[in-house]
Amino acid sequence: MYSEWRSLHLVVQNDQGHTSVLHSYPDNVGREVANAVVRPLGQALNTPSAAGSESLLKTDKEVKWTMEVVCYGLTLPLEGDTVKYCVDVYTDWIMALVLPKDSIPLPVIKEPNLYVQSILKHLQNLFIPRQDPGSSQNRLCLQVLKAVQKLARESTIMARETWEVLLLFLLQINDTLLAAPTVQGGIAENLAEKLIGVLFEVWLLACTRCFPTPPYWKTAKEMVANWRHHPAVVEQWSKVICALTSRLLRFTYGPSFPPFKIPDEDASLIPPEMDNECIAQTWFRFLHMLSNPVDLSNPAIISSTPKFQEQFLNVSGMTQELNQYPCLKHLPHIFFRAMRGISCLVDAFLGISRPRSDSAPPTPVNRLSMPQNTAINTTPPHNRRHRAVTVNKATMKTSTVSTAHTSKVQHQPSSSTSPLSSPNQTSSEPRPLPAPRRP
Repeated sequence: MYSEWRSLHLVVQNDQGHTSVLHSYPDNVGREVANAVVRPLGQALNTPSAAGSESLLKTDKEVKWTMEVVCYGLTLPLEGDTVKYCVDVYTDWIMALVLPKDSIPLPVIKEPNLYVQSILKHLQNLFIPRQDPGSSQNRLCLQVLKAVQKLARESTIMARETWEVLLLFLLQINDTLLAAPTVQGGIAENLAEKLIGVLFEVWLLACTRCFPTPPYWKTAKEMVANWRHHPAVVEQWSKVICALTSRLLRFTYGPSFPPFKIPDEDASLIPPEMDNECIAQTWFRFLHMLSNPVDLSNPAIISSTPKFQEQFLNVSGMTQELNQYPCLKHLPHIFFRAMRGISCLVDAFLGISRPRSDSAPPTPVNRLSMPQNTAINTTPPHNRRHRAVTVNKATMKTSTVSTAHTSKVQHQPSSSTSPLSSPNQTSSEPRPLPAPRRP
């Protein structure tokens, strides 16, 4: 589909926009500088008495120098308040594209797109897994994701270059956390649903504001293929593709076609201003974003990604077994969810209504509790199995006489049930014929 286009995967990996000049100095130097510079900025934002006051930074030179420090501060360990202050400052500054405030430096307000592009690259450092992240990294990452979500929803002056940087930022942080094998209770497991949800929502908004070029779609498809061992990836993809299908069927087959009903929460993922042509183009590309869903039934394919291969080699250089990774044990469930989502799409195009995948199954009917009609006996009459008989000339005469005698007996009315008759037979039913040559 995108074979003639170049992927941006290597461009994302080789981008050095998240590095700071302080990385060239010893660790203790960068730490001391970050603690000293960021603290007054963060305290000014978190102090109620200082709310609404002007920023300490006045010139473009001051802002750029401070951003080098904040960029380094986002890489520090999470103890203390330095990283928190860095996140508070940057999530406040990126709102210059939504609603400028006095706390935002004037140079950022004048050139918001230029500065927000640099800020997004710096924020990638926050999503690098720490040795002992605890709940603080989860909380700070959620703060950034919510700010980015608000930025994409409400900004009306975001340039195309900023949209592209935003999409690459979301792809990069998702790949950083979700490409490697899942660690139980780790940051990737805790943030997977939010990470994928924000990525897909912002991507849909970008389709409405400035449709991504083929290299971005190709890069997204390649990266999403590396995250499919997370159940949230298939769940969020299924929600988006069903929401797009619901809109697609409305203008493709007209109002007389049975509607494809989806939850209001899922339907709200599609921007109302997205036109029919954009819906069709986005639907087709999102349909292929999951790659081949049959791959989910093969752990060897899912674990063939670069991040998995890095984990397969331990310190001694010996390869590990696939069954040592608990995340691969979820593949049958993930495969089922993907197939169920595709089945819902097929039913939607056939005009078949189906309940939600997470709804309760239909209540089975208890046939024993249903009223029985005793007047009609549905049990088939008893049939005796006839034994095979060899007929020859010597016995033909005897058989003829026996048959004639039996016919006379058969036409005689019977006042009582014979012990040889079936329990289901009534007195009006004829008794089955005895076997030929029966003694």
